[in-house]
Amino acid sequence: MTLPDRPNAPTPILGMDDRAVARAGATIAILSILAKSSAFVREAAIAMIYGRGPEVDAFFVALALPVFLVQLIAGSFQIAVVPGLLAARRTGGHGRASALAGSGALTVSVAVAAIALLTAATAPLYLPLVAPGFSERAVVLAADMLWIMTLFAIFGGLAYAGGAMLTAERRFALPAIAPALTPLMMTVLLIAYREQLGVTALAWGAVLGTLAEAAIVLWAARRLGYRPRFAISPDDLRDLGRRWGPLMLATLLLSGAGLIDQLMAASLGPGSASALGYGAKLVLAGLHVVTTALGISVLPAYAASALDDPHRLLARLNRHLIAVILLALPGVAIAWLLSEPVIALLYQRGAFTAEDTRLVAGVLSAYATQLPAFAAVVILVRAAAVLSLGWVIPTAAAVNMVLTVALNAVFMQFWGVIGIALATAPAFAATGTVLYAGIVAGYGRRKPTVS
Repeated sequence: MTLPDRPNAPTPILGMDDRAVARAGATIAILSILAKSSAFVREAAIAMIYGRGPEVDAFFVALALPVFLVQLIAGSFQIAVVPGLLAARRTGGHGRASALAGSGALTVSVAVAAIALLTAATAPLYLPLVAPGFSERAVVLAADMLWIMTLFAIFGGLAYAGGAMLTAERRFALPAIAPALTPLMMTVLLIAYREQLGVTALAWGAVLGTLAEAAIVLWAARRLGYRPRFAISPDDLRDLGRRWGPLMLATLLLSGAGLIDQLMAASLGPGSASALGYGAKLVLAGLHVVTTALGISVLPAYAASALDDPHRLLARLNRHLIAVILLALPGVAIAWLLSEPVIALLYQRGAFTAEDTRLVAGVLSAYATQLPAFAAVVILVRAAAVLSLGWVIPTAAAVNMVLTVALNAVFMQFWGVIGIALATAPAFAATGTVLYAGIVAGYGRRKPTVS
């Protein structure tokens, strides 16, 4: 999109038809796959050096907590702020949009920093409770890495904020490929400095990688006209808060499901948390591609539709739901067929044994069953957000959280760590059903608005 010559001039919002959304989604998916490939290089290096030892258990838990924090605050901010940026740019030009973006980024940084520091400071208190299978050494190691990962959380929040600005301008490529920097940096530091730093080299690599990612996307946003202004109008602030609050609560519950999986796996004994971590990586990489490609491509399109013609959005949503579910089903079949040879190819060397391969392949296959429901939830959350249906998203997320805990507790009694992975599919199917029912009900009660 070409920016106006006058930064403060109102900018029209052009709609994206389904073909434009599909092209954007395909571009984002390809770049996201390339970015995620760097994560497989990192995982292969970790598997070769550490296998499923206590160091890896400690690292995966130390990584899960700040990733959850960034998704909670910054991920929900990205979804909430894009409709606001589009509306602000249409009515007040880039000056008003920059004020909203700058104030939001500052709020994200402060919130992430405060909660990350609290998480690290209290780690010795809650880690023995949430990971009773950990040895004392693993608890200490995870707690130490959480202090390092505080910086990762702050820089990750800024990267999300910069990505929101680029998404509002429909510049999708850079936010999709920039995350490749973090796993690459982690791999380099692990190989070069493992003798000096041990497994904490991964944590320092995460910090440096996210710092580079944040710097690049914020530089790109500045080139598109976003300046670090921190004055925001009360109307824009209320609109952002009305969206951000419910989305943050929903992200707390939805992202908390993954954290619960990791912590409940840790209660099964040594090696279980790392087995879930290894098995989840490939599926989570696929889910990340789905979330990035679908979420980023449909968000500005849905936001523009809500501004221009809200009543067409439901028909568009129905078409997209059918398409993503049909496209996701072959992915499930492929995961079931290829899980064991792929895990063997990626990980089975050094300390990672054939027995580890069989277990992790079972986790991967079980996790893959959630893909159709997860893809549907991704676009349903965006639709509910731009329609300002604040109550729908947290309600659906609460259903997901309750079902995750309940189904994990039951399934792990029969299938161990594989049961935890298998429980995700019915939990997300129920979540999608609640979201869709809420959108249809809210659609009939009032005309949606975004400003």
